[in-house]
Amino acid sequence: MTTARWIGSASGITLALATVVAPHLHAADAVRGLWIDRTRLSSPQAIDEAVSSAVKDGFNTLIVQVRGRGDSYFLNGLEPRPTVLLSQPSFDPLGDAVTKGHARGLSVHAWINVNLVSGTDVPASRAHIVYRHPEWLMVPRLIAADLATLEPDGPEYLGRLTRYARSQAAELEGLYLSPATAGAVEYTTNIVRDIVQRYAVDGVHFDYLRYPGDDFDFGRETLRAFGQNPARSPERWQKFRADRLTALLTSLRAAVRTARPSAVVSATVSQQDAWLSQGLLDLVLRRTPEPSPDLVKAASF
Repeated sequence: MTTARWIGSASGITLALATVVAPHLHAADAVRGLWIDRTRLSSPQAIDEAVSSAVKDGFNTLIVQVRGRGDSYFLNGLEPRPTVLLSQPSFDPLGDAVTKGHARGLSVHAWINVNLVSGTDVPASRAHIVYRHPEWLMVPRLIAADLATLEPDGPEYLGRLTRYARSQAAELEGLYLSPATAGAVEYTTNIVRDIVQRYAVDGVHFDYLRYPGDDFDFGRETLRAFGQNPARSPERWQKFRADRLTALLTSLRAAVRTARPSAVVSATVSQQDAWLSQGLLDLVLRRTPEPSPDLVKAASF
C-alpha cells in the first residue's frame, strides 16, 4: 500500500510533510512529521517552540536537520560545528530535540543532507571536508578537462569548483561529495554511524542523496572507477551512476540498522520506487508547503 497524507502547517515553524508509506506499514503508523531545518536550531528556546508547536498541531514526529552543509548540529561531531553555534559551545541541538521531543511523546528523526556538503561560499573552518578531501567532490563535465590538469590539493582546484558553483547559483546549490569515490562513501557512512550510535533517534532521513544534475561526477576518481569514456557508453554510464547511489544508501542504511535496528530509514530521492521495492527505505518523505489537489485526493486511508 502506498499512501499520502496532507498534514498541514504548524504555526509557521517549517513546511509540512507528506508521506509515502512502505507496504509493511499501516495507516496508523503514518509519520505526521514537522521539519525543523537547521536555521531553527539556534537556541534551546527555538527547540522548545518547535516541540510545543508540533504537539499543538497534531504532529507525531520531529525531523531535525543535523547535517546541512558538511557540519554538525550536535556535540563532538566528526565535522565542524556551524558558525551560528560557536558562541554556544555546550548547546546540543540534536540532543535537546531528542530529550524534549521524547518527553512530549514525539518521535525524533535525524535529517541528514548526504552528498551536498557546502554552499557556493567556501566553509569557514579549515577542518571542513572540502579542504581535507577536495578530490572526493563531484566535478561538472564542463570543467572536468581543466580540473584534470590540476592537483586536487592545490588552491586552484577547489577555487575553480567553487567559482563554477557560484556561476550556476540559480540551479546549483553548492559542492557535492561523489558517491563513486570509496573514501567519500566511507566518510559519510562514519558520519551517520556516529550520530545513530550516540543519539537515541527514532529514524534517519536522507536528503540530497542524488546528483545535482546529469552533467555531474566527471572527476578523475569517478572516471577511473567507470573505466571508459562515458560518451562512448551513455547507458552504462547512467547505470553506473545510479548503482553508486544505491551502494551509498546501502552503506548508510547498514550503519543505521546496526546501531538502531528499529530506526525508520527514509529519504527524499529520485530513485524512490526502486529503493522502496528493494527494502532500502521504509518511507519516502516529501516536504509540501501547500496541499496540492492531487495530494488532497489521496488524503484518505
